[in-house]
Amino acid sequence: MDRTYREQLGLTAEAAFRESIAVKESLCRMGFELILEMAEMLAAAFQGGHRLFLFGNGGSAADAQHLAAEFVNRFQLERRPLPALALTVDTSILTSISNDYQFEDIFIKQLQAFGQAGDVALGISTSGRSPNVLKALQWARENGLRTLGWAGAEETEMDVCCDLIVHIPSRVTARVQECHITFGHVLCLLVEEMLFGATRNKP
Repeated sequence: MDRTYREQLGLTAEAAFRESIAVKESLCRMGFELILEMAEMLAAAFQGGHRLFLFGNGGSAADAQHLAAEFVNRFQLERRPLPALALTVDTSILTSISNDYQFEDIFIKQLQAFGQAGDVALGISTSGRSPNVLKALQWARENGLRTLGWAGAEETEMDVCCDLIVHIPSRVTARVQECHITFGHVLCLLVEEMLFGATRNKP
């Protein structure tokens, strides 16, 4: 590889890292009240025997699965499993709904099958405009589920569907997704601490 070109690629990589860091720093400057409110909502739902449903498309689908695993298995503390389910993993359900109805229905139909009042629906959309995410959140809001949203910088119709929503201060999809998974890890940390922190040193 040409040395000059290699140096240019190095500068490109550095710029991406620095941009990602800057967005996270901007998110920190927004304060932590919102993430604490989300953690309190989830902790209360889990304590009440309710479930968390997570959903999104593409990279957001991967985030939904990743975070469901953190809740079901563990994040940092040894504790009982927490009932979290990603609505992005059953290919037979996803393809049958898409084939027989439409792609916009892939999440709402699963919530209609499994969701109950008191459960929490967490929709992830970097644009805030994913039709299948919005449709599921709207149904959840109308049927007694608590609703959380993770989006990008812009306010959209997703805001209307959510009890609480975080806007990542970036319009670059990759930077938004990087902050979403960081936000999710911190949310897991807080929920674990709220539910199990007091027993961490007990036999």
